[in-house]
Amino acid sequence: MSAFISGYAEQNESSRDNPVLRQEPYSPSEQRKRWEVRAAQWRARELAQLVFGDVSDMGLSGIRGGGEMRGLLRLDVPFDDLCKHHDREARFMAAVLNDPLLSAVPLLYVIGPDKH
Repeated sequence: MSAFISGYAEQNESSRDNPVLRQEPYSPSEQRKRWEVRAAQWRARELAQLVFGDVSDMGLSGIRGGGEMRGLLRLDVPFDDLCKHHDREARFMAAVLNDPLLSAVPLLYVIGPDKH
């Protein structure tokens, strides 16, 4: 056994001095709220693909069960021209506002250029 690795790993769980911390599972309502955000993420990607033509990457951070904003969704889309991008961005946000799922789950959208 190395001086850096104690014999602690070799002990069985019942003989350890300190209890092992375990993450408590989310309640069913918390799980449902998190899945609402995930469903909204994929619906937003689908709309972005229709409006922008492609989504090369996306990322969802800061998932919250409730509140004014439920998460921050980054979508990397093709970028050709600033005027065209603003037009597509406006069409995307109009589609978001008219979509029943996305209007019920408010996300902050960060629409940036893809990294090609």
